[in-house]
Amino acid sequence: MAILLDIADSLRHLIQKNIDDLPDENSIVLDSPVDIEPNSNTRLSVFLYQVVENSYLKNVEPEYVGRDRMQYPPLLVDLYYLFTPYAKNRETELIIIEKLLQVFHDNAVLKKELLKGSLKRSGNDEIRIVPNNVSFEEINKLWERFPNKAFKLSVSCILTPVRIPSEKPLAVIKRVIRKEIDIHEIGK
Repeated sequence: MAILLDIADSLRHLIQKNIDDLPDENSIVLDSPVDIEPNSNTRLSVFLYQVVENSYLKNVEPEYVGRDRMQYPPLLVDLYYLFTPYAKNRETELIIIEKLLQVFHDNAVLKKELLKGSLKRSGNDEIRIVPNNVSFEEINKLWERFPNKAFKLSVSCILTPVRIPSEKPLAVIKRVIRKEIDIHEIGK
């Protein structure tokens, strides 16, 4: 399973289906803003810039598989994305940003047919798209990581929680089948 690639495919499909200003599926790229030339053809950079273990869901219990087996819990992560439009003119970039915000507002939860590849099989029934309201200083620090690139208007979002299944083999367990209780009377 390639969960991170399936998330990227799900985002690509959602965006391509809803934003007509992006000419084709090749205009949505997973490249860093460093890798995109200014004044290039219209495209949208969908850049995964950080993966963080979700500390709130860290203590998920193992899942029972049948009567005598247990699956180890998945790794639960939050994915931080930066969405940056590129076009020959600023008006097109603004239109793409606005439509992207609309798409994420209208589809705040990726579920059912929006989940591509192995996401459903791996237990990812719902993945939330949460705006990452970073300050101007924080976004500037992020853009400083892209040497020789001018700041561009971008949208940052967190996809959460994303389940990455454990690859540990199923654990065989013994269940309590019969209980025996002996009652002994303590001296009177």
